[in-house]
Amino acid sequence: MGKEEDKSSSDSLQIVVFRVGEDYLSCPIEQVREIIQLEGVTSVPSTPEKIRGIINRRGEIITVVDLPKILDLDIELNEKESQLMILFDESIGVMASEVTEIPTVSTDEIEPPSEVLESPISEKYLEGIVKHDDKLVLLTDLIAMVKNLSKEGLERAEEFSEEHSID
Repeated sequence: MGKEEDKSSSDSLQIVVFRVGEDYLSCPIEQVREIIQLEGVTSVPSTPEKIRGIINRRGEIITVVDLPKILDLDIELNEKESQLMILFDESIGVMASEVTEIPTVSTDEIEPPSEVLESPISEKYLEGIVKHDDKLVLLTDLIAMVKNLSKEGLERAEEFSEEHSID
């Protein structure tokens, strides 16, 4: 009985589906600690364009990362209309146009990334393509994607928050 339960749970994956502009992406739910409406971003001087700024979330300083900038997309997200996915075990939040759903998908619905797929997501961040609700959704590794950001930029954001009382 235990083996059947283990098998069925390994045959499915719960994902967070989010939209960036008109594109749908996703990541495993284990990577996301919290999803919030974005508000009150403080910009930090001398940080890379990919870092939008910082917010104070219940006393924790969260670095806000602009996902379209990471993906080299020509999309400007409006902070007041964007949602923020705060990553698990990280003080980093990733901006998206909106989080659309959190479905459980069968591993049969996940195809390996196509070599001919023209995507701004490096193949080291692209884990597959999910066929879900009549659309194709790119399955990404958000944590690996943001860890590739300039450590100097992330450190500068952290220093700024310590120097200035961000509420």
